[in-house]
Amino acid sequence: MAADSAVVADRVAETFAAEVKGLDLTPEVIDELGRAIFETYLDHKVLVFRAQDISAGTFAKFGTIFGRPEEHHVLKLRHPDEPTLTYLSNQNEPGRNKEMKTSGQGWHSDYSYKLVPGSATMLHGLEIPQAGGDTLFADAESAFAALPEERKAYLRTLRVRHQYRWSPDREDPWARWKYIGPEERRKTPEITHPLVRRHPDTGRETLFIQPRVIGSVIGIEGMPEDESTALIEELIAHITSDRFVYRHKWSPLDVVVWDNRCVLHSATTKDLDEQHVRRLLRLTTAGQPVTPSLPEVGHSRLSATSAP
Repeated sequence: MAADSAVVADRVAETFAAEVKGLDLTPEVIDELGRAIFETYLDHKVLVFRAQDISAGTFAKFGTIFGRPEEHHVLKLRHPDEPTLTYLSNQNEPGRNKEMKTSGQGWHSDYSYKLVPGSATMLHGLEIPQAGGDTLFADAESAFAALPEERKAYLRTLRVRHQYRWSPDREDPWARWKYIGPEERRKTPEITHPLVRRHPDTGRETLFIQPRVIGSVIGIEGMPEDESTALIEELIAHITSDRFVYRHKWSPLDVVVWDNRCVLHSATTKDLDEQHVRRLLRLTTAGQPVTPSLPEVGHSRLSATSAP
């Protein structure tokens, strides 16, 4: 039960994620219950709203509950009528590279490669296969809380290098270098973030790290590559262990919203046969500068070294 009795949410995973019952996301409900929905979202980090037969415009309005909607910098992914919405599809859509069909596959946090990362992300399931195409979520906040105190203290001192287009192998079929142009590259320079951030709304600490290839992470600042890679792999394995993961099995017209500041997610579209159509709308809201747990670690900044 949320702070407002009109918003009832039932927990669906061990440490996070909840399904909101009996609420239709009409413009009127969004206006009247927006604050209560937002507080419920802070409580659970992932919210599921089933069977929401709403327009793209209403979905965009829903996004304003969680902040200012952002336009995606990859122009080919934008919705033709609502520029703050991204149109996701596992089909060969006109004008798109084939790699875009599996966009979102692999653990990551949206816009982590920006000086100001994304806040909330939400999806609306327009066409959903009978089976497959699930979305996975991992609770990085609870994962940090479960670590030994000595380990937490060490991780609070570290910073992470991020860049959207970076990949250890530019020939990898998922390498983002292949499908962004010069202007999009200019807008995504290398930046660094604290490895442990403090949530701006709840004050709780969370790990802020993604895998190197899909999550656009170059490595730990100032650490030898082999040590950096080992630490990142160790942390990702911990965050994505079963007790911190929720698998969302889609039903038609589901709306799912999650908190990028403390949750990782991954599509599973690569494992879905193209004969099974999966189309969704996506929206991400602007966040806040990353607050480190230790002031001496410093805030996010453009990196002193930047990849070409």
